[in-house]
Amino acid sequence: MWGVPEDWTWVRRELEEHQPNLQVLAPDLPSHRSPEAGLLEDADEVRRAIEASPAPTVVVGWSYGCDVVGIGAHGMPNVSHLVYVSSPPLKGQPEVRDARWVDAMDHMLRDEYGRFALDGDWWLSQDEAGSRLPDEVRAFLRGHPRRFVTKKTRSDPVPAQAWAEIPTTVLLGLRDNLTGQEQRAWAREAVADVRDIDTDHFMLFNRPDVVAEVILEEALPFQ
Repeated sequence: MWGVPEDWTWVRRELEEHQPNLQVLAPDLPSHRSPEAGLLEDADEVRRAIEASPAPTVVVGWSYGCDVVGIGAHGMPNVSHLVYVSSPPLKGQPEVRDARWVDAMDHMLRDEYGRFALDGDWWLSQDEAGSRLPDEVRAFLRGHPRRFVTKKTRSDPVPAQAWAEIPTTVLLGLRDNLTGQEQRAWAREAVADVRDIDTDHFMLFNRPDVVAEVILEEALPFQ
């Protein structure tokens, strides 16, 4: 959420270093570009990327991206594995969800369409978040401010649970204060392969090696 496809640069680098022939796609989520798009449009975008990928395809999401792949990968025969980074699976919910809590979120910027984005200046100055990032990542984030997203990312229904039908690995940071104990317990109830990693919520930036290693575990046996 709030990101750009280039956020995956460090994971991509690790993957291509170990397996240069691996095809890596990072879709650009419509909810970050259009004031009308939400979770379901994001899932459709990921689904199109999956359709364009040969089997076996490993589908990976980070944080909100896990919600997206949990819908987008549903029923896709070429998907061999899902990897959830810094988020437990999202339970299916056929009705529109209550997203009024978004309006009370701290440290958010708002635009004229009512979309919200994390205040990057605040985030990068915090000892508990941005200041622990590698210098290269901090410089990148200064040049790529977090993008506004719509409330539909949180209010759209959840019509599918791909994690319930496709083998899934969940990576949770031991120091991730955005994932509570109840969520961690639910992840272990829902998914057999849940791994605790010594990092925070920003595993994509702080431990891209771990994320890449898990992807390669699932991709390479088929080659």
